[in-house]
Amino acid sequence: MFIESAHNKIIKQIFSLHDKKSRDEQSLFIVEGYKQVKCIPSDWHIEYIIRTEKYKDTDFNSPVKYSTTDAIFKKISETETPQGILAVVKKQKNNLLDALNEKGIFILIDSLQDPGNLGSIIRTAEAYNCRGLFLSANTADPFSGKVVRSSMGSIFRVPVFQENDLIYIIKKIRDKNIKTYALSLQTDNNLGNVSFNESAAVIVGNEANGISPDILKNADELVKIEMPGKTQSLNAAVACSIAVYEIFKQIK
Repeated sequence: MFIESAHNKIIKQIFSLHDKKSRDEQSLFIVEGYKQVKCIPSDWHIEYIIRTEKYKDTDFNSPVKYSTTDAIFKKISETETPQGILAVVKKQKNNLLDALNEKGIFILIDSLQDPGNLGSIIRTAEAYNCRGLFLSANTADPFSGKVVRSSMGSIFRVPVFQENDLIYIIKKIRDKNIKTYALSLQTDNNLGNVSFNESAAVIVGNEANGISPDILKNADELVKIEMPGKTQSLNAAVACSIAVYEIFKQIK
């Protein structure tokens, strides 16, 4: 089917998915770009794909495909230079108990706001086989366009749990005899000196304010990343990557 009007119901639906509330209500999100669409795993349901003339003969893993003009596609795109293809994908629900029954590394994220940082953390989580990411209610939406793109496909391969009460998650993790380590500058306890067991959870905070006091109080241990240079703090995604790697080296 060729869509010629910006008032078409499919175009209106895609517009609506630029908003988090609509994504949550419809349990759908947008995956934009050729490489991103091609890497959607077969066990994720694609509602439909919409593309421009450039991709009319390209095969994609979706039974429903629409075509449209470059002008209309530019209106629905969230990128400055649209590639001309996007997919509307159904969110998957991950099982909390299944994730916590696994051995390995968990990441808890408290109030992180930058979508690029969150996407980078999701990529780190996949790189080190993390068993789950738990995001507080006021953390950036992992299914926003920028996070999906910056995750480079990792969003499909890492269990992500949204809008969590992180204190509840910490207690559930503790019930599994897994310790939580909060990244903080309020301690002299260097991450490199800590001994980790076969599983561990790292807590990452807001870019400007760090981890909230209530979360810090409930963490098992505060740790900091040793920095011999003059920089006083690290980017949240960088700090998370260093912490995950330090844990990985011990528990692999």
